[in-house]
Order: sequence, then structure tokens, then C-alpha cells
Amino acid sequence: MKQNRIIATVLLVIIAFWAYLTTQLPETTMIGEPGPKFVPAVLLGIMAILSVSLYFTKDLQKAEETEIEADEIEKEIEPQEELPMSGALKLFGIFFVGIILVYLVGFTIGLIVSLSAMLWMIGWKLFPRAILFSTTVTLAIYFLFSWALKIPLPNGSLF
Repeated sequence: MKQNRIIATVLLVIIAFWAYLTTQLPETTMIGEPGPKFVPAVLLGIMAILSVSLYFTKDLQKAEETEIEADEIEKEIEPQEELPMSGALKLFGIFFVGIILVYLVGFTIGLIVSLSAMLWMIGWKLFPRAILFSTTVTLAIYFLFSWALKIPLPNGSLF
């Protein structure tokens, strides 16, 4: 439960900072339209509600442990392992490196490399399944944005 409260607190701080940034947006650009503040306000509200509910949520493992202790006092319960935060931090690091790769070498190469690394981190074999999957996803996104939506994707600053 302690980890849920830490995560919820961090999320609430991020939500408060985002809410401060959205106060500088204009109310509306056209009469009768919701305006640029509408979508961030809805998202902030949903995120705040979910963060507060996360803060007050009981950990299911701890609740089960207390029920077992109440029923069977004689049995010893082995302590559960803590949430492996190092794995989550490694995935976040790979995500951050992927953003830098997209900036430096372009969208296609950066996303293929970073997505393959993330898939390898969660247990996929690197060759050929992870690389094939990440290449397929990257090409689908590239054709969707470049061809269908006519939105250019980053080419990279090195090339």
C-alpha cells in the first residue's frame, strides 16, 4: 500500500503542475465551442479521480494476509516480495533513450531499436520475434501518419 500512495502522490503532483500549465490556455476560440482548455480539464479530472482512488486503495495481498491471520493464527506467513521498481525504471530508461534515438536517427530506426529493447526487457526473444514485431508496428505507424494522415514524422538530426 505504501507504493500505491507514493505513486498516487507523484501523479497528483504531475496533475497539479499540468493544471497550472493549462491555466494559461484561452477559454474558447469560437463561441459555442468547448475551447482548448476542455480536453486537458477532462483528462486532469479523470487522472485526479483515479490517483485519489489509488491512494486510498488497499493492497489485495495485504488484505488477504490479514484475513488468513485472523482465521489461522498458528500458521506463519512468509513476507511477500516488494514491487520490482528497478525493472520499471529500466523500461523508463529505455523509453527515454528511445526518445533521444528518434530525435537523433529518426522515427523508424529509433522506434524499432527502442521497442525491440523494451520487448527484450519483458522477456521476448530478441531475434526474430521482437524485431519483427517492432518493425511491423513501426511501419504501420509510419504509413498511418505519413501516408494516410499526411503528418510528417521526425527524420532525425544526424542524417
